[in-house]
Amino acid sequence: MDNRKYERASAEARAQENAESVRRLRDFDAFAKFSDAELKSLVEAAHRTSTSGPWPLIREQTPSDSCYILLSGEAAVFVGRDRIAVVGPGEVIGESALRRGTLRNATVATTGRADVLHIPRDDLDRLVGEMPRLRELMDATVAKHVPKEEAADPS
Repeated sequence: MDNRKYERASAEARAQENAESVRRLRDFDAFAKFSDAELKSLVEAAHRTSTSGPWPLIREQTPSDSCYILLSGEAAVFVGRDRIAVVGPGEVIGESALRRGTLRNATVATTGRADVLHIPRDDLDRLVGEMPRLRELMDATVAKHVPKEEAADPS
């Protein structure tokens, strides 16, 4: 296959994968109010990853440098060695990425097969600025997962 054919095939495969990710997001209540253009922008900024088994997405006491959206599968949340929660498809994981200079307060790992969208912090910052709905979703996720005194601290 020459380079142009390979590039076209690669671009087509990426476009199909993005369209599938947009369809999946559309199925989740958290993303129901997003426009098609917003979902497309979100997916295009993300890197889609699939796991075939348990895989750590974020680790406790590491810098908050990205977040994830679980498209399929589930993930377990640990503080130390204690499993404190399990999250499912449509959940935002790593919402602390919006707070620069903070360390993760939990470890989150997929429990088996899963598809996730990985969004680096700089892209997340840009998207939150462009999409008020994404800011609302991130704020709601923080309110669910972060102790009230930490959520109130803007640093």
